[in-house]
Amino acid sequence: PEKLKRMYHRIILAMNICVLPYAVVDFVGTWAMPIGTPYRIGAAGNQGTCIAQGFVSIIVTIAVPYYYSSLSVFSCFAVRNSFKEENYRHIEKWIHLGAIFVTLPIAIMFATRESINPGISVCYLAEYPNGCVDDPNVPCERGGDSLTSSIETIYGAAFAIITFIIPPAALLYLRGFIKRATRDTNRSVGKKKIIETFRKRVLKDLIAQSSLYLLSFWSTQIFLYISHGYHLITGKHSYDLVIAGVCCSSFQGVVLMLVYFQLEAKKGDVAVCEGPGFEIRNYQGAKDDTNLSVRDIREAAKRTRNRFSGWKSSLSSQRKYSFHIFDGEVDESSPWAK
Repeated sequence: PEKLKRMYHRIILAMNICVLPYAVVDFVGTWAMPIGTPYRIGAAGNQGTCIAQGFVSIIVTIAVPYYYSSLSVFSCFAVRNSFKEENYRHIEKWIHLGAIFVTLPIAIMFATRESINPGISVCYLAEYPNGCVDDPNVPCERGGDSLTSSIETIYGAAFAIITFIIPPAALLYLRGFIKRATRDTNRSVGKKKIIETFRKRVLKDLIAQSSLYLLSFWSTQIFLYISHGYHLITGKHSYDLVIAGVCCSSFQGVVLMLVYFQLEAKKGDVAVCEGPGFEIRNYQGAKDDTNLSVRDIREAAKRTRNRFSGWKSSLSSQRKYSFHIFDGEVDESSPWAK
């Protein structure tokens, strides 16, 4: 397909591949837990189904935010390389390999160490019986050893870094580009000032678009984060928060779809700047940031008494454009695009 020639669409496809089993795991819920699991309504499986559910859950729980985070990193590389995919195509293989190396070994290790057991709503990282780690009078039958607890801490730290540190850091990096663009605009004159003004406006749009995916993910996970924080502070589980969190997180595929198509719809717009004698169109596809030539500027100057003031006013009041951060020039030689 034509869209899969672009790295952005391939990353979105990989993310959706992870989101689908994420929703399936939540839908199965307690059905996968062994029959007779205390305080778990609907438990109808066995230890094998529980391990299978937990194995998938461990992978997708970190793989989904990993791909959201990779979109933020991808946008930084795109801006830095003027959206030419051949200059940053090498990061794609590391994005996909990273998703495997960060998740699969940990899931295998927890499965072999008998640390996948019934949790609150699904089988996940837990000791059995639940709470045996904190109660010296109740011996742990599965999991709960010190090594597994240490690795769980590392797993949690990796999740926090991928979800809460890398994406905001990428946005701050993009903001740095805006500040530099602002300084360049203040020092520029004539044609260069026009170009830098466009560039500054475009970069602001880039941050908004890059933030949209991140905020959409956080919005579907907010109740799960609150319930986890509640458990860390009080040592108890709020089942109302857990239920709300599971329901919201299961809809993240729908939210992702809405964001994706919203950004795709904006790509139909073009950059239009109407001046007193000429127009600039298709800003994104222009080489060296503009289609303007010296001849264009001279011809425009002949048709107006005020060489740039009227044009600048039109730039501020009449311009209409939409710039898509995840666009780029297709690298036909990339094996991922074939």
